[in-house]
Amino acid sequence: MMTPESPRAAASASPTRSEQPPGPPPRKGLLEDALFYARFATDPIGFVRKRFETYGDIYRVPTKDVPLYVTRHPDHAHEVLVSRAAHYDKQHSAFKQLSTVLGSGLLTSDGDHWARHRRMMHPVFARSRLAGYADVMVGETSTELASWKHDTYRDLGRDMTELTLRIVSTTLFSHDASGDATRTRTAMASIHDVLGGAPIPEWVPWPGRKRVAESIALLDDLIFSMIARRRERGPREGASDLLDLLLAAKDTDGDGAGLSDREIRDELLTLFLAGHETTAHALTWTFILLAQNPDAERALHEELDRVLDGRAPTFEDAERLPYTLQVIKESMRLYPPAYTLARRAIADTQVGGYDIPKGSEVVVWLYMTHHDARWYPEPWRFRPQRFEKEAEARLPKLAYLPFGAGGRACIGRAFALLEAQLVLATLAQRYRLHLVRSGRVEPKLRITMFPKRRVVVRLEARRL
Repeated sequence: MMTPESPRAAASASPTRSEQPPGPPPRKGLLEDALFYARFATDPIGFVRKRFETYGDIYRVPTKDVPLYVTRHPDHAHEVLVSRAAHYDKQHSAFKQLSTVLGSGLLTSDGDHWARHRRMMHPVFARSRLAGYADVMVGETSTELASWKHDTYRDLGRDMTELTLRIVSTTLFSHDASGDATRTRTAMASIHDVLGGAPIPEWVPWPGRKRVAESIALLDDLIFSMIARRRERGPREGASDLLDLLLAAKDTDGDGAGLSDREIRDELLTLFLAGHETTAHALTWTFILLAQNPDAERALHEELDRVLDGRAPTFEDAERLPYTLQVIKESMRLYPPAYTLARRAIADTQVGGYDIPKGSEVVVWLYMTHHDARWYPEPWRFRPQRFEKEAEARLPKLAYLPFGAGGRACIGRAFALLEAQLVLATLAQRYRLHLVRSGRVEPKLRITMFPKRRVVVRLEARRL
């Protein structure tokens, strides 16, 4: 999640000696604080980019609380997420806010709790299960297509959100979420508006806090009802989805106990919301970019027509549709749904040769990494060929990290990429999507990155 001091950079990766990185001077008084937050709120991306242009690839922010360091360099990201990952945990200020919604799931937990849950959840994302998931992904997308008609108008963001909600609900929980889509979307909008902004002290009387509490209660009702129904039904012959696996799971490397309803709720909610929403945003941005880049759209249609010839895609087709995957990857480079990664130092450490004291917070602005001309010439252009095998192999390590990296990388990465690729293939071979409003669609930065305005598209059938 973003805080006002999330980063961007521009200098060399390593200083010649251990020291503190440069940064802005401390703010003095309430007026400077107010001006700072106003500038950041108006244009967070431009605000952070300017700081990287001024101070280089890493800078230090003087704060009243914990020291804050922001970076964009791939080498720095590798230190924080991989080579020195043991020096960090995820108990930073941004995740403390997110934990009020997601609890102690994989996304927000650390240590033994995280390792135990990761072991228990790993089998549900094994490659052997992806083929079965692919059938659901394509089936739900084909159902979506039944409501699409030539020369009609659609709310693209809403359609993608409801589609990915149905997919994740069916594949992971065997649950039909079609009746929950509107309530879930409304709840998540409230959570985004409140938790995505600057932290507000608990003592401040603020109506947004009540909206978040009501939204969490609504989501809890959905999740706990699902758990209760499954417990009442009892175990089936062999675990078939994530919920079955979590209900049956025992900590064989620990005390042999299972997971409580609360622990299961935290993991289900993390996947139920964070999982489907990020993929929905990625698909929304992808269709926007294709509508704005007819050459790339034409190349995509040529691949889909050649490989699929009008039939629905299958799991096996994923490897036969490399350009389709390149389109998804380039979209997630330009508009990564999770645009920053944050950690807290639990020991004195270093980043890029600079001292990072214990207790400091470090934020990697991967959005800025993805838009750095050193790694991506003409970084604002939509060029899927950047992710051809040979070209991708030439990128520096962690110059592309929409799913994080290291031991804490997203457990659902393969699932999410497969889903985005198959949904795109299913829809794009049948329809072209034209933006009703021309011009660049500006991103809105909250917990995730999504279009600032409602995106309405006109459908043009390719296969009548």
